[in-house]
Formats: sequence, C-alpha cells, structure tokens
Amino acid sequence: MDIANYVGLFLLKNEYCFMPGIGSLQIEKRPSVYDKETQKMTAPVYEVKYRQAGGSIDDSFANFIANNERISIAHAANHLKDFCARARMDLREGREVIIPGIGKFTGGANESIHFVTDPQLQIEGKAIPFFRNSPAVTQKKEEAISNIIERTTIREPKADEEIEYKAPSVNWGKIIALIVILLAVVGGIAYLIIYLNKNKETPVSQQEASATNDTATAAVTTTPPVSDTATPTTPTTAPVASADGSYKVVLQQYPTRDKAESRVAKLKSYGNSVELYAPDSASFYVVMPVNGIADTTKLIDSLRRQFNPGGKVFIVH
Repeated sequence: MDIANYVGLFLLKNEYCFMPGIGSLQIEKRPSVYDKETQKMTAPVYEVKYRQAGGSIDDSFANFIANNERISIAHAANHLKDFCARARMDLREGREVIIPGIGKFTGGANESIHFVTDPQLQIEGKAIPFFRNSPAVTQKKEEAISNIIERTTIREPKADEEIEYKAPSVNWGKIIALIVILLAVVGGIAYLIIYLNKNKETPVSQQEASATNDTATAAVTTTPPVSDTATPTTPTTAPVASADGSYKVVLQQYPTRDKAESRVAKLKSYGNSVELYAPDSASFYVVMPVNGIADTTKLIDSLRRQFNPGGKVFIVH
C-alpha cells in the first residue's frame, strides 16, 4: 500500500494532511502583490507549508485511505502508523522520504525534519463559478437582432418634401361605449336601492281572509298588525240594525277620527270592504258590513285572527 501517494492526493483535495509522528502539510495562499516596476498585479501563489510540531489528529486521512483501498478504517490507520514509523527511521539514517508530485522530507540535526517542495508543483486555487450563455443561445440572439435590422427600412425625407404633423385622434366609439356602461351600472344600483327600500315599506306577506254570508263571499287580504291598533271596547250605545237585516262587525276602535280613517284607507288599499263608523264624538270604529249569517261566532274568530289578534272583535246591531 503506497501511503506516500495518498498523502499527496489527500493534501491537494483538502489542503491539509497530518501524519502521526512526522507533522502536517498545509497549502497556504500568498496574496497577489502589485509590482511597481512592471505596473502589474502578480497572481496569487499557493505554497506547501510544513509544521513538525502539533497538528490536527483525526480519522479523516485514515478514512480517505480506507475508502480508496476498500478496507476498514482501523486497518488503514495501522498502515498509516507503520508508514510514519518507517519514514522517521529513514530520516534518522539520512535517507529522504519522497511524496510523489508534492516534494520530499529530509532529516536534520537533533532529529529535526525539513520539507522541500517539488519545483514543478503548481497549485491553482479553486475557481469561482460564473454563468454565460451557450453558443447556441448567443447565435440565436445575434440572428434575431440581424433579422430585425434587415427587415427595418428607414426612408430619408426629400429636400422638397413637406412633413405634416397630425393631431392625435379621439376614439369616440370607445368613449361612448364606456359612458353607456357607466350609466347602466349607475341605473342598476339606483334600481336596486329603490327596490330594497320598497320592500322595507311593503308587508312581508299577505294572506286572504274570507267573510262568507248568505248572499256573497268577500275576498279579504290580511295585513300584519299595525302599531296604532287599539283594543276595542264594547260600545255603550248600540247602533240600529239596517232594514235588510245586515249588521256591522267592529274590527278596531280608535280614540281619534284621523287614526281610524288612516286604518280604513290602508285596509281598503289591500282590497278589504271596510268603512268608518262613529256612534259618538269619542268613539271611532273600523267596521266591516256583513249580511246576517247563522254562525257569527266563527265569523268573529276568523276576523279577529286576521285583523286584530289579541284584541276584541264584536258585532254592533
């Protein structure tokens, strides 16, 4: 196993190599220097430095040897120790230990060790990656530019030619279309607002109430209870019945004529046959004329549910 060859390979790859009992080799960079005589910058130089004392002891070098020789790390470490022991013995006896392609170790007085770098060794630093277009992309870009230039024709004006500058034109078609769209949007918003406000004022639902008598059936539309509804009280003076036997059903009673008339007008707007009846100056009734029927109890209950829930509905004769 040629451990000396692995020393050079590991050094160039990791820029550092430690050998037990001998020392460590390390690649160091000497920075570029400006030469005043030539007025140029000298390139940076990489040198191999040897240190006999100390060093970083780890298994990285032994692991490198083991991977290349396909042996265990312990076996590789033993081979490395044997190589270093033989090298120290050769140096004591005045022989050189050569590291192929890197340099050589020589022995000195008091068991000192020196390293001489191979004069033909040239170490280059790690290059900085950069990006550039491939030749195909560059050629395609140049062709596109050349095609544009070839297709472009530039006509020079003649000496007696008049050049007329035209004012910018206005596209009225687009402007009118935009105005129409804006008006449609504004109209739609206005219609939606009016429609929503109308729905707030209109009752949510309407029902039909029927009052059936002997002669005809009247269709009555139900409206929700109104806040100004007052609970009627039994009148003190009963009105006189009509000659044909009809009578009036009191739906609601109000203390003032204005409220009673307002209620009558609203019920009539929904299609109900009602009228205002005032037996005296202090009582104002909203009544529904009805011909005489047999089951008045059923009629009163039906009209109470429709027009005055929770109030009192009664018949005046």
